[in-house]
This record gives sequence, C-alpha cells and structure tokens, in this order.
Amino acid sequence: MKRPLLSLTTKIVLLVACMGIASALITAYATWHMQHIETQYHELLGQQAMTSSKVSTVRQHLSDASALVHAALTSNDEDLLLLAKERLTEIQTQFEADLADIYPLLPQHELVLDGIFTQARHVFTAGHHVITCALRWQSDSALLLLSQSFTPALDRLQTEVDTLRLDAQKVFALASKELTRNTQDTISKTTWAGWLSVLLISAWAAWIALRYISRPIGRLTRSMQRMSLHNYDTLIADQHRNDEIGSMARTLKSFGTSLQEAERLEKELTQHQKNHLLIEQLQQLTSALPGAVFQMQLRPGAALKLHFASPQWAQLMGMPVHSDTSISCAASVIRHHDEHATAIAEKHFAQSAETLEPVDFDVSIQMLDGVTRWIKTRANPHKNADGSITFNGVWLDVTKEMLQSRALEKAKREAEQSANEKSVLQASISHEIRTPLNAILGLTQLLLKADLPQTQRDQLHNVLRAGQHLRGIVNEVLDFSKIDAGQLQLESTDFSLENVVLDVLSMCHEEASKKGLSLNYKMAREVPDSLRGDPHRIAQILLNYVNNAIKFTTSGHIHISLRLDPSSTLHRIVLHASVKDTGPGIPADRMPLLFEAFQQADNSITRRFGGTGLGLTISRALAQLMGGTAGVHSSIGQGSTFWFTAVLEPARMLVQRESLLMPHHHSIASAWQGLRILVADDNPLNRAVAEGMLHALGLQTECAEDGAQALQRLQSVGPDYYSCVLMDIQMPQMDGISATRALRKLPGFGVLPVIAMTAHTGVQDKERAQAAGMNAHLSKPLLESALHQVLQQWLGACTHQPLPHTPAAPDAEHQQPDFDATAIDALAQLFDDSKRQQLVSQFTHDSLQRAKLLAQLADQHDWQAVRGEAHKLTGTAATFGLMRLGDLSCQLSAALKAADFELATELARSIAHAAETGVAQLEAYCPVITPQDEALP
Repeated sequence: MKRPLLSLTTKIVLLVACMGIASALITAYATWHMQHIETQYHELLGQQAMTSSKVSTVRQHLSDASALVHAALTSNDEDLLLLAKERLTEIQTQFEADLADIYPLLPQHELVLDGIFTQARHVFTAGHHVITCALRWQSDSALLLLSQSFTPALDRLQTEVDTLRLDAQKVFALASKELTRNTQDTISKTTWAGWLSVLLISAWAAWIALRYISRPIGRLTRSMQRMSLHNYDTLIADQHRNDEIGSMARTLKSFGTSLQEAERLEKELTQHQKNHLLIEQLQQLTSALPGAVFQMQLRPGAALKLHFASPQWAQLMGMPVHSDTSISCAASVIRHHDEHATAIAEKHFAQSAETLEPVDFDVSIQMLDGVTRWIKTRANPHKNADGSITFNGVWLDVTKEMLQSRALEKAKREAEQSANEKSVLQASISHEIRTPLNAILGLTQLLLKADLPQTQRDQLHNVLRAGQHLRGIVNEVLDFSKIDAGQLQLESTDFSLENVVLDVLSMCHEEASKKGLSLNYKMAREVPDSLRGDPHRIAQILLNYVNNAIKFTTSGHIHISLRLDPSSTLHRIVLHASVKDTGPGIPADRMPLLFEAFQQADNSITRRFGGTGLGLTISRALAQLMGGTAGVHSSIGQGSTFWFTAVLEPARMLVQRESLLMPHHHSIASAWQGLRILVADDNPLNRAVAEGMLHALGLQTECAEDGAQALQRLQSVGPDYYSCVLMDIQMPQMDGISATRALRKLPGFGVLPVIAMTAHTGVQDKERAQAAGMNAHLSKPLLESALHQVLQQWLGACTHQPLPHTPAAPDAEHQQPDFDATAIDALAQLFDDSKRQQLVSQFTHDSLQRAKLLAQLADQHDWQAVRGEAHKLTGTAATFGLMRLGDLSCQLSAALKAADFELATELARSIAHAAETGVAQLEAYCPVITPQDEALP
C-alpha cells in the first residue's frame, strides 16, 4: 500500500511540534527528578533521627548496666543481687535488639557494628561475673573483675558507641550534601538540555530545508536542463520520495522513458549480434584444440555435473562418427562407461573443491572402440557466490607421451642397474685382489726383517715396491667405483691442517730426495690450523698431486701452498691448496682431459710411469664432495700448478700440532716396554692370539674372562696400573658395554683407553660402543696391523710399519671358503710351532664340540644359549682360517637378532657340517697334537 503524501508545510509543522514535545519532556523530567530528590531528602532526615535515637538508647543501656553492676557491689541482700543479675540480662537483650535495629540504618558500618556487638558481649559477661562473685561473698574478686575486666571493656565499648554516633552524623551530612549536589546537577542538566534541544531542532530544520528542499529542487532543475539537450540517460534523483519533490521527479522521468527504452532495445540488438559472433569464434577455437574443453559444477552435497563439453569428447571416447554429442549423452557416457576412472576423477575434483587448487591428473581408460587411452584432465576451479565450484578445463589424449615416459623410465632404470652392477663388479674385483695382495705385502715385510743376503733383500724390496704400486692402483679403482656409485662418505672431525701437510711431506720425502728435489710448503697466516672436515681425503688429494709432481719433475723444487679463498666467511672456510712444480709443463690442448677418467697428458706416460689415469679424476671428485673443485694451471717449460678447494668448518676444539720426527719401528718394543694391557675376552683362544700380538710389541698382558672379572681387577689395582684395556663386546655374566659403562662411573677411570673387540662391525655396533665410553673399535679376526694402529694412537706415537694382514673377508654375496691358510701363516709369525699347534689343537676340539652343541640347542629352542655359543664361534673361527664357519656364525647371530628362528635352526645345522669340513682341512694343512684337557697357558 502506497504511503500518503506529506507536503513540505506538513513537515515544517511537525518539526515545530517536535520542538514543543522536546520542551515538555525536558520539563517533565526536571519535575520528576526534583520530586525524587525531595523524597530522598525526607527519608534521609527520618533515617538520621532514627539512628540518633537508637544510638542514644544503646548508650543509655550501657549506662544502666554500669550503674547496676556498681550497685550490686554495695548490696548485701542476696535477693537484690539475684534481681540485679536478671535485670542485667534484660538490659543485654534490649541492648542487642536496639543494636540490631541500627544495622539496616548504617549498612556501610556493618563491621563496626559487629565489633560493638562482640565487645558488648564481653562487657555483659564481665558484669555477670562481678555479680556472681558478689553473690558468693567474694568481694575482693568482684572488685578485681570490676577494675580489670568490666570497667575497661565498658569504657572501650562506650568509646566505640560514641565513635559510631559521630560516624553516623558524618554519613548523614555527606548524604545531605550529595542530595544538594544532585539538585543543582538536575537544574543544570535541564537548562543545558533545553538549549541543546533548541539548537538541535533548529539545526535539524536547516538540514531538512537544505537536503530535502533546496538541493532536490536544484537537482531537478539540472536534470531538466540535460533532458533539454536530449541526454535521456540522465539519472533523475529523488523519485523514491512521497512528497511534492518525489512527484515532480517521477513526472520528469516519465518524459524520457520512451526514448530511453528505444535506445536500450537498439543496444541489446547490437550486443546480441556481437555475442552470436563470439560464440561462433569459441566453437571454432574449441574444435581446433587437440583435446575436449569442458565445464563442470560441483554443489555441496551433490554429484559432479557436466554443463558443457566440446564435440571432441566423442572422438576421445572412441564413439562412431555422427554419434550423439549432446551434453546429456556426454554426461551419461563419461559417468557410466568406466566406474573406476569416474571414482578417480570425482576424488580429484573433490580435493580441488576443498583446496581450490587446479585439477591435474592422468587416468587410463579403455574406450568404446576397445582402445586403451591415457586421458589427462586439467581444470581450474572457481568458487561461486552460492558455494558451488565451477571447473573449466580440458581433456587431452596423452597416450603417446605416457608410453614414451614409461619407456624412458625403463631405460633409466636399466642404465642405473647397469651402472650399479658395474660399480659392484669393480668393488668386488678390487676386494678380491686386495685379499692376496695384503698377504704378499705383509709376508714380504716380515721376510725383510730376517737376516738375508743382499741380493735376496734387493729382490724383496722390488717385490714390495711393486706390491705397493699395485695396492695403490687397486685403491684408486676402489675409490673410483665408490664415487661412481655415489657411496663414498666423508667424515667430519677436528684436525690440524699443518699435521696433514707434514704427513704428506714425510711420505714423499724419500722419493723426492732420490731425485734431488726439494719439498717445502707455505701456509698463509690467515689460514686457521685447527679445522673440521675430512683430513684423510685432503691428504689423499695432496699426496696425489705431490706424487705426480715428483714423477714428472727431474730437477728443481715442489712447493705446497695453502691460503683462504676470498669467498670464505667466519663459519664457512674455503681452503685453496695448490702444488707447484718445476716440471716440463702440460700442453694447453691436453689440460682439459687431465681430470677425465683414464686420461693422461701423454700416451707414453702409462708405459713410462704406469698408473690408471684415475688419480686426478678421484681428486676432483673428492674436492667436489667437500664442496669445492679442482683444476690446473700450466705452461710449457714453466712447470705446472695443480690446485683444489674444499669447504671446511672451524674446529670445535683446538687440535695440537704433532712433531714430524717419530721413533723408528725397531724402537716400538722399547717405547712400550713395561706397559700393561688388560685383555677381557670369554674365549681362551682369542685371549691367546691377542696376547701373542701384544707380546710381539713388547707389552705385558693380563687377562679377564668376562666384564665383571675385568671390572673387579681394574678396581683392585687402580686407574694407573694398566695403560689400555682390550674389551670384548659380548661376554657372559657382564658384557663389554655394561662393563665399560660401570668403569666410566668409577673415580679416576674416565681417561683409561678402552678398545672394543667384536665380530660385529656395523655402524650401529660402533655407535653403541662409543656411547658406552669406548675409545676405539677393533674387528675380529684381530689383525696385527689394525691392533698396532690403535695402540699407536692410544699408547703413544711411533712410526707405523706395515705388518702381516689377515686376509679381508670376502663380500657377503660370495660364499666363503671352508679354510684359508693365510690366517694360520699369520699366526706362525707370532708363535713358535709348539705354541701354534697347542692353539690349533684347542681350537679344533672346542669348535667341534661347540658346533654340535649349537645344533642340539637349536632343536631345544634355547635361543639364549645359541646366541652365546654363536658369538664365541664368530670371534675365533676366522682367526684360524675357518672362514665359512665364521660367516655362518655371523649369519646365525643376525637371524637371532631378527627373531627368524626357522633360519636360525637351519644355520645351526649348517654350522655343524661346516665345522667338520673346516677342521678336517685345517688338520690336513697343519697337523695338530692330541687335544689337551688343561687350559692354555
């Protein structure tokens, strides 16, 4: 229903009426508020009078109580005294009743009234006691109570009552002032409200006149002027108004409606023609695309709905030519043809609706023509105002690309597998060569210790040099295979850079001296000596550079230079090291090939000097692993400078520089003479082998059969008695890990070197030993070279000479031989024939008994006992050459650790057969004496 029109005059009259209403409201408010204040004032006067009366009455009760108690003291009549006591109780009751009436009158003084109430009870209680003493004719006691209890309490109570009266007067005075102030505030507010209402209504009237009369008439005038210029699109304001201005605006609007409608129809016709042209262009564009364009919509709680699909969808689906390509047909075919593909698509579209990320997935579908195609779906989501998601995308046939991708991936896998097999083969061959090579080098050095004719010594020296050269080649091939397979790992430890350089110079000094070359080095002052990184790989690169320089330099000098690269920072040290020689130089066209594998500057180099051509390749690879690179600068006739960079860190602790001068090998025994070593091992054969190796180095030994015995012996002699402890990891009663932990808790044993001995040399085993407080790690079978190297580190420095090696264990992929004679040959270097035969005899007897026991324990499922017996076999079998027996024992321990008891039972039975076969071959190679029952000395 349309509201009635209000004229401008009516609005002005209503405005004046509003002013009168406002004045009336202000007057009514002032009158009501003043009456309210007057009522409060009368109530305050009544409350004040009541409070004064009650306080006076309370004060009178106290006076009456005082007079009654004093009168009781002078009375000798018992009846009068009893009457006085009853009267005192009545006074107390009246006092408490009158005092309770004051509470509602003075609510803000409740705490003071509570104190008066409590004090009054003390006063009346004291008065009762005075009258009671008078009744009992105890005048002295009554006087004493009167003077010490009643009178002081009464005085305090009267003082508190007087104070309450004064406080009440102050409260009423303040309340009276507050009422006066409220009256003044009401008058002031009423005055201000009257003036403010007049000002506001006047301003409102001016605003209404300006906004609703003057401005609207001006807008209508301007609209009429624009319409007179045939501008019919002008917006005419104020048409919504229901007064005279609104009527004028609507009337003015009606004059231009017809012309405006005609112009609108003309524009719509033009736009329709443009839209039709655009649709035709879009259809041609989508038909030219390689895929099918589509639009889908996903509403909350509803299924995915197809709104549009270009005709190419029928070709992708393998539909016959001239088939129905309508949207309804497309939706039906696409949804119901392949339910698996539909489920995958709905999953991806649902995820995209949640994250608003583009849809991009591939799915394989067997089409209607029987051909399987890979369809890629790509779509961009758009969230609509109603919460639905619209997807605009395309379907593409990527079958060819997917087949090519899979073919490339297969080729990549085959290439990686081929490279891995090549690396494994290289590593296997290198290991297989090193096994007999280490024995050749060790036995050759042992022979050089004997008193031989000079001719034979020269021949042995030639054999040793050739073997060392061959070992270097094998090491290079092994390093290259590790680098090629990406398996070379760098260590990170604190080291002294000068110590590394001095070690390299000491190793190359003899060869340089033979050719009359001077070796020197210079380290820039800004290079810190204590660094953190892999010192062995830095030394390997420097050693390779220096050896090459010695090889190709006939006269002059070789200079090592170390400085910091300009890119170094406080926490990222980039070391730049170079080796400069005075050799013949390298042609410019050959330098790019130097760091390539199996490449050398001259084809005759291999014939003249030998080598694999891998040294520089490995050097550059090591430098790159350390975050740097390597290169060379050279000119014909001016020598060459080989350099590399490595990214290092500052050392976490200061590393002391070591002296280059070290004692010779023949002084090892004298340097370690008198030092005691404690050998803790539960196997007597292991103890005997370790003692033999230690005695050969001039060391004294004592033995313990388990960790508890070793701990007890160490506690009994103190921390300074032994120089080192060789501790087996797995022992009965207390293992080596537990014993070391207990030892480190004892005072004074925090620095005693403890070296772990175990057949398990995995990374986790070493980490467990280190966490327990062990300083180093030796693997079984115990090698004299490894033992010597560890003792050299922890007992004191002495020149390391290569010693006979027990052959390295073959790869796990290859089956171990039943018997390896090189292990027995190594024992022959440590013990005389009688002792060796006794050890072999004891071993053969123990191993056969233990192998049979293993099979029995496995059949009884006593896996704890099986684990202990397997450990004992693992530590001793390889020492006496029974390689397959030791390997099977290791496998048995691993199977028990993995709780594979079926495999463990099978391995236990295989161990019994391997023990018989290995012992038979051992006895055939080394005839043994009859097994002795007595213990080994």
